[in-house]
Amino acid sequence: MKRRESLKLLGSIPFLTFGGTSLAGCNDYTKDGKGFAASPKNIVLFISDGMGVAQWQAGAIANGGKLNVGKMTHGGLMTTNPCDKFCGDAPSHCTALACGVNSHQGAVGVDKDNNPVKNIIELAKEAGLATGIVSSNTLVEGSNVSFIGHAQNRMMTEQITAQYVDTGVDVFIGAGEAFFTNSVKGFGPPSGVTVSNAQVSQREDGNAQQGAPRLQGGPGAGGAGQMTFEPRSDGRDLLGELRQKGWQVCSTWDDIKQVKSGKLAGFTNKVDTPNLANGRDKAMYPDEVSLALDLLSQNDNGFFLLTSSMFTDRASHNGKTELLCQEAINMDEAIGRAIDFADEHGDTLVLVAGSPEASGMTIVGGDVATGQVEAKWTMPGMANHSGVMVPYFAYGAGAAQFVGAMLNTELFFKMKTALDL
Repeated sequence: MKRRESLKLLGSIPFLTFGGTSLAGCNDYTKDGKGFAASPKNIVLFISDGMGVAQWQAGAIANGGKLNVGKMTHGGLMTTNPCDKFCGDAPSHCTALACGVNSHQGAVGVDKDNNPVKNIIELAKEAGLATGIVSSNTLVEGSNVSFIGHAQNRMMTEQITAQYVDTGVDVFIGAGEAFFTNSVKGFGPPSGVTVSNAQVSQREDGNAQQGAPRLQGGPGAGGAGQMTFEPRSDGRDLLGELRQKGWQVCSTWDDIKQVKSGKLAGFTNKVDTPNLANGRDKAMYPDEVSLALDLLSQNDNGFFLLTSSMFTDRASHNGKTELLCQEAINMDEAIGRAIDFADEHGDTLVLVAGSPEASGMTIVGGDVATGQVEAKWTMPGMANHSGVMVPYFAYGAGAAQFVGAMLNTELFFKMKTALDL
């Protein structure tokens, strides 16, 4: 059977209804107040990193059988497979979402031959829309970088961070200031490891000293190596360039929260952010999303906001069921903020799209009454993703255009058409 024909058949399958839980297809849900516009002025796209059906169901069970995504009126399943392998990764999948091309594993905003392809944020900027990126962890995570960068692989962080400045994203919030002020060598263990700011030895110009401590943690899942921070080889002072161009550059969450208008480059930590089990404030990510919505909505032309949580992916890779549930619920709270925004304004489309499912999760037992989930992973370990289709959800203005099974590249073209880019 041809690939597209099989997708048409899948599109007729009733989507995501589970015994005791409710995630999507809630046709009895009605919005209070005015109806939604036929097409959106604004789009908020959430990337639920590593989340297949099992991860969402686990979060719902742990949350008493309900999640905010259960309010979303449309949805379906999408592919995650790159062009060179069956099982994909976040950069290649998100390149499909951001640019509309199916590329090789590891690709960041480039086609299979590593040629740059214009992304949805660049198109939105050209059309006069405000743009934003919010990350629950670093701004160089695999689920973020394809919406801003053009590189052969995600580890080219020096090139990717420069494109935050060159593209001119109006609002970006997340950890990883050290990736903007330094060049990164090596590939560290997974993010979520607590790394103190003091571990990054800084010169007065903001670059790490030669011979600075080798740091653990970093831009996403990886092997058992360590990273070294060195001065940028391009000699650029990205933070200085941002300030010169009118961005408010903040280096703490407390300072970020004080910004009420204008452009913002907000860094919540020098390197990365801990997961919930290691002390992250559960209100932080939802509050970041709310702040970005407040700032971007001041543009009368509309906006495009990309936001992602990769902690669900990390927890799955590590086989930590309870932590996965906590992180899924935390992301769902941020989604709830966007749903509330859509309800209030009527001209906003909220989308939630999974990235390649992490480690082959299977739920083998559970109890909604107690919130207990028992799971096993068929592909345990970091950087292992299955090739199954993942769910997406849609709510608000123009949501009816996002339904059924589709190739991941189709999401880009649907968003492009919805915003008339």
